[in-house]
Amino acid sequence: MTKALVLDKSQYGVCAKCISPGNIWTPLWEEPAASTPDPKATVRAGTMAQALGRMGQPAEVGAAAVCLASETSFCTGVELLVTRGVELGYWCKARWTVPVEAPATPS
Repeated sequence: MTKALVLDKSQYGVCAKCISPGNIWTPLWEEPAASTPDPKATVRAGTMAQALGRMGQPAEVGAAAVCLASETSFCTGVELLVTRGVELGYWCKARWTVPVEAPATPS
């Protein structure tokens, strides 16, 4: 959709960029995980899918948005993956032991 918008509206000076977040620890992750038979295992699986061994925080997606909103007028039609490497394959990527507990929520 981002690329189609660029192709259709770039003649008017429109730049389009998008962010595709991965496993970000929000209520949209926490609530469904809590309803599974083993919430800790569900959170651990989501965490271990990240190459760097943890889920992202909402502030990290916000930082990506600030980056894309900056004066990057020659940057258009791009997708910024905020995923910690989850798109690199569909297996366990973290190479170290991570806590099974849910990530800490920011204060």
